[in-house]
Amino acid sequence: MAVAETGSSLIAWWGAILSTVLAVVKLFELWRDRDRVGVSYNFTGNESIGNEILIRNLSSRPLILAHWELLYCSGRWPIRKFKSFESAEFDAGDRKLEPYATHALHFSCANYFSWGHKALNGRRIFIRLHIAGRKPLLELVYSQ
Repeated sequence: MAVAETGSSLIAWWGAILSTVLAVVKLFELWRDRDRVGVSYNFTGNESIGNEILIRNLSSRPLILAHWELLYCSGRWPIRKFKSFESAEFDAGDRKLEPYATHALHFSCANYFSWGHKALNGRRIFIRLHIAGRKPLLELVYSQ
């Protein structure tokens, strides 16, 4: 009887270890393949050249950018106040971001915004991205 119990115990341990290893592999795959978005900027002081905000899809799956808005943020968490100053037009339609692709938003002439110390007055610039199938994503664009 001792041999049968040892064999059963060995099989039970083997099953527990194998299922734990497979769960770790699956969690790693989910972490690796998650939707990731990066935001950066190219700001100029020239209104005719304009400012540029770059939205990068850093994941291996395409994303659909449904809408975006630029916001001034004053205060610190949990007491932050946001004020929208620019956004995509609602009839602009969806924008598909291919894997590892970059989408540039240009702000020149009438859409140009100032980002200097006087203009921001201690505020920061954020962008709120509305990606299809996800809750809105708030990303810091520029902080003094």
